[in-house]
Amino acid sequence: MPSPDAPPSSGRRGVERTVCIYELTNSSQTTSQDGVFHTAIQTKLITQVKTDANGNFTVNLKPGRYSLFTKEEQGLYANLFDGEMNIFPVEVKKGEVTAVEFLVNYNAFY
Repeated sequence: MPSPDAPPSSGRRGVERTVCIYELTNSSQTTSQDGVFHTAIQTKLITQVKTDANGNFTVNLKPGRYSLFTKEEQGLYANLFDGEMNIFPVEVKKGEVTAVEFLVNYNAFY
C-alpha cells in the first residue's frame, strides 16, 4: 500500500541490456527454462545491440521478421510469443521505424 507522503512514481524505467536479434525463432528451435530463458537457439544471430541507460536502442535491419532476446545471467530472455509460438516476433518494414516495448520483468512483483 503506497504511503500518502510518498512521491508519485515516475512510471516504468528502462534498463541497460544487450538485445540479441535473431532470425524469426520458434519455441521448437530453442531449449527453454521456465518458458522465458532460452539456450541452444538454432536460428542465425543477426546482430546484438546495447541499450542506453534508459533501455533505448536503435538498429538498422533489412525488412523481415525477427525474434528479440535480452542477455541475462540465466540465458537469453524473451517473454512474448505469437499464436504460432514464435518468440518475441518483430516485423521490420521497408522505410518504417518499428517501435518495440520489451518488458524485462522476470523478477517483477505485482
